[in-house]
Amino acid sequence: MNRILLPFITYIAFVAESTVMQVLAPEHYGWGFLLIPHFSLVLIILMSCYLKPSFGIVYGMIFGLLTDLIYTDLIGVYMFSTALVAYFISVLSRYLFSNFFVAILLSAAGVAGLEFMVYGLNSLIGIADTSIDSFFYDRLLPTLILNAVFTILVYYPFVKLLKKVKKTIHEN
Repeated sequence: MNRILLPFITYIAFVAESTVMQVLAPEHYGWGFLLIPHFSLVLIILMSCYLKPSFGIVYGMIFGLLTDLIYTDLIGVYMFSTALVAYFISVLSRYLFSNFFVAILLSAAGVAGLEFMVYGLNSLIGIADTSIDSFFYDRLLPTLILNAVFTILVYYPFVKLLKKVKKTIHEN
């Protein structure tokens, strides 16, 4: 049951990225910044911290590919970047004591890494035409705050589920 629940919850978070932000979009309130939800990435980062690295990499590839197929015209940028972020976070989490604050920091580092990689790849191709200052203040900082709040909200119930999944994996 826990093995089915994990991809289902990640998929719900992926769907919530677009549906929730249609209601809470800053342009509805006249604000000039962007809030980019990466709820499924936050869950993938938590998986990378508390389960085997392969979980984060596989989920990162799958949900990165879904992001590429649904939201972008270029296939592979999010798939590659999300899987790479999941791998690096899993490596970093092996050297750091895993607790609530480290998970928030790793989540913010992962989201920032993904945003920088996507911005860099899109700038390299010529798709992104914003300056680094505008990217940093108008997109990255609000995005980090939004995803940190999401991490705080889902940390305890999702980590509890991850520990059950890890126990199930060791029993089988």
